[in-house]
Amino acid sequence: MKAIPIIPVFLWIIASPPIKAMYSDELNPSGCTFLDMQAFYMEELGIDPDISIEYVQMRMPEPNMLGYTLPLKNGSYQLALARGLEPSEVRITIAHELVHVRQLENKQIKLSEFKKHYMERSFEDEAFRLSIPLAIKFYTKHSCQKTTSEA
Repeated sequence: MKAIPIIPVFLWIIASPPIKAMYSDELNPSGCTFLDMQAFYMEELGIDPDISIEYVQMRMPEPNMLGYTLPLKNGSYQLALARGLEPSEVRITIAHELVHVRQLENKQIKLSEFKKHYMERSFEDEAFRLSIPLAIKFYTKHSCQKTTSEA
């Protein structure tokens, strides 16, 4: 009987061909785009706007996983999103992952936290606590329409 090689989840994620994950649809009633949303979240979270964020869309290794953040060697970040997210899921997941970018930038994530269950990690608590209010604020209050005040 032949042994079937088992690919560790991390290698499976790396081996999956990523797809650029830019959403062309408007993401709030004011007509804001994906990049408008990113800029809004980064400003709200106090993240340097010059930090480079690369997005990929891919099949996640776990059915309930909507995204993850990966620091890259050049000081930028890759945010992976699950394929097929609805606009509301995109708003919340990007907010959640950008909280992790802020935490990484501020060196708030300790490697020892990864030994804990996902829901017991201190950095996840903050990301869950902040992501929904950020997404709601972006959707209900942030405007991307330019107003003309010419008389």
